[in-house]
Amino acid sequence: MFRSWTEIQADYLQANLRELRSRLPLRCGVISVVKANAYGHGATNVAKVLKSDSSAFAVACLSEALELREAVQDRDILILGPSLPSERQEVVKHDFIPTVSSVEEAREYAKYAISQPVRLSIKIDTGMGRIGLWKDHAVASLNTLSRLRTVSVHSIATHLAAAVEDPIFSREQLEWMEEHASIFRKLFPGVLLHALHSAGILEFPDHAFDLVRPGLALYGIASPEKYQHRFKPALSWKTRVIEVREVGKGRCVSYGHTFTTSEPCRLATIAIGYADGYPVQLSSSPAYVLAQGLRCPIVGRVTMDQTVVSIPKGLQVSRGDEIVLIGEQQTEKITATDIAHWAGTIPWEILTRIHRRVKCLFRSGQ
Repeated sequence: MFRSWTEIQADYLQANLRELRSRLPLRCGVISVVKANAYGHGATNVAKVLKSDSSAFAVACLSEALELREAVQDRDILILGPSLPSERQEVVKHDFIPTVSSVEEAREYAKYAISQPVRLSIKIDTGMGRIGLWKDHAVASLNTLSRLRTVSVHSIATHLAAAVEDPIFSREQLEWMEEHASIFRKLFPGVLLHALHSAGILEFPDHAFDLVRPGLALYGIASPEKYQHRFKPALSWKTRVIEVREVGKGRCVSYGHTFTTSEPCRLATIAIGYADGYPVQLSSSPAYVLAQGLRCPIVGRVTMDQTVVSIPKGLQVSRGDEIVLIGEQQTEKITATDIAHWAGTIPWEILTRIHRRVKCLFRSGQ
């Protein structure tokens, strides 16, 4: 019996990938993004589940790539973030594909080429403002790169900065890539172009290019939310009751005395806290958990390892009973997006902050 655990529905991961593929041209490949421990779903297991329908996988950094390699030995692994200078030799040694933002960076990688050119993914900044060759200088820089014989450009990519918030700007980014695609392909025959993340696939599937990079939608969370009905959240998060108490009117609950009972009531302490990744921002919010299909509001402050909830009248709970934090129970449901709204954040953060002390269980069927 676990104090807190997640359950990952493998069938849902596969269904979500199929849904994304249904929006794309048949020729388009998929780079499944499994960074941050596959958004809290367990990178190694997720990669094994999605491998047959993924062209490649993407992670954030070298350590994540090394962890993933054994599970997907026959797939390319892209490193989306810049690697440290001290990591470059190891990146090349394992034939990972690093993301590069300058000619100088490419030359540094080229120093480690031995029997074959070093494969690189070139990022172009079309408006994200984070990494990449600035678009106005990109063609000149790529011309220079094309003359480096110890470098092989695997792909050229950009990243949508505001696919949901600013579709006009996003389409301008994509149109810039379209306008320059023939130049890129002439400079680097066989190069692969990619720009779309999850929201991009949903909003701009006509700009799929050669590859797409879905992340959040693989795990069943849609942004924009208008597409949510097409996806199945793969992760449920559960915990257990560790204490049940009858308390009178005027009793203070948890740190800071931010909540005081207004009448006699029953409170349950559950084995979850911010050390597990459950947001402290849910304190004094509309947040609730599910017990036997009923909503139990959080009362007082979420603490490091424990949280207190109010038990509805007539509901009998005992130590060890299952509590749903994310997922379905009878006719009720809580999503990662719900928690994000209550906590004033985004579902990406809710999923990726789930701590590894929370046991992760994979389920292969319904």
